[in-house]
Amino acid sequence: MPARLRRGFLLVAILLAGLLLLSCGGEEKEAGETPGATKATGAEKVPGVTDTEIILGANFPLSQTPAAAYAPMADGERAYFDYVNSQGGIYGRKIRFVVGDDHYNPADTVEVVRKLVEQDGVFAIAGPFGVPTHTAVYKYLEEKGVPDMFISGGLDIFTDPLVRTRFQGSVNYGTEAKMLGQYIAQHYNGKKLGLLLQNDAFGQDGKAGLLKGLEGSDVEVVAEETYESTQWDVTAQTQRLKAANPDVIVGYNIPPVAASLVKTAREVLNWDVPMVFSGDQVGELFIQLAGAQDAEGAVSAVFGTMLYHTEDPGVQRHIQIMKDFGQGVEASNFTLYGQVIAELMVKSLENAGPNLTRDSLIEGAEAIRDWCCSVCVVPVNLSPTDHRPFEIEMLTRVENGKWVEFGEPVNLESTPGKVIACKNGGEPVYAGE
Repeated sequence: MPARLRRGFLLVAILLAGLLLLSCGGEEKEAGETPGATKATGAEKVPGVTDTEIILGANFPLSQTPAAAYAPMADGERAYFDYVNSQGGIYGRKIRFVVGDDHYNPADTVEVVRKLVEQDGVFAIAGPFGVPTHTAVYKYLEEKGVPDMFISGGLDIFTDPLVRTRFQGSVNYGTEAKMLGQYIAQHYNGKKLGLLLQNDAFGQDGKAGLLKGLEGSDVEVVAEETYESTQWDVTAQTQRLKAANPDVIVGYNIPPVAASLVKTAREVLNWDVPMVFSGDQVGELFIQLAGAQDAEGAVSAVFGTMLYHTEDPGVQRHIQIMKDFGQGVEASNFTLYGQVIAELMVKSLENAGPNLTRDSLIEGAEAIRDWCCSVCVVPVNLSPTDHRPFEIEMLTRVENGKWVEFGEPVNLESTPGKVIACKNGGEPVYAGE
């Protein structure tokens, strides 16, 4: 055989051998394969998932001033994940929760989230915290196709327009404000209303929802004051509000600002005007800052139970989980909220099934119906057209230094179910019961 042909046959043999090796080479990693990834189905790679582990991430302020209030949310999430891991995990996989400290600074959030995605290789973001911070990264996560699950921030833009990979965790600001507007229309019809709003999308979404709730009533808005997100002392705004002589005040504020409003009104101006606040105040921080006496009677809305309801089996279990897995962090209403988010994530992972992919996670979340988490007072309903888990809330007000629920559930659910409330550590309550 001529040497040229022999060389040709040899080349063909080498190519065939190489192709055979590639077809059988499951042990070989392909160029550019993501560390910590496995193939769930066929050739589809799943970042952050192996046979034994699921890597989740989130951005939180873990240091500097905001951390004292909000870092315990991340502790509550981690403790619940560790509790689930102690029970065997999700289909044999343990959850590893990686939290990046963004100092509640949007520029730092960008760096933190990029690291979580591009270096830590997270499967999904779980319960990221903050409106100004997450606003800086939600589009990036959308472009990367990373599930952005149960954001702790209620901006309309997070779920309107709906994006398949993004879900809210806290109540949508506009939805909650509509509930509060309906409450005001019912109890203060024909009265004058004053507004104190944060001068950003938080305050704007709150105002828009409030006005929808007031439609058809004779409530008149007679004053509107704003403040910047970096400003916590609203003495001057409170004085101007009083000069307009409203019968009731609505505040879409963070707890230090709401506390400044209440203390100035009660202690400086001797003004006992009723006040209604966004759900951001429902917890111990607002009452601690304002003082129980000044906070008395403040009204808001809530979707989770409070830690001092120690007769509730869900609260009892949360306290025990924090003792066992909280790494020294004491149970609080902030850790309770973190557990709500973690339970939502775990339920979504369970619904996704053992062949975990990002698509199956999203489908698992969208399949949640009439579900009560162990520390929720209202059910969760989601669907492919509804990524807002809490569209039912209970009204609550401060009584003797505690938030106490009153009235019937306020239902603005866009994915209607049969369950209208939850009790006793996750027991569903059906209409008519």
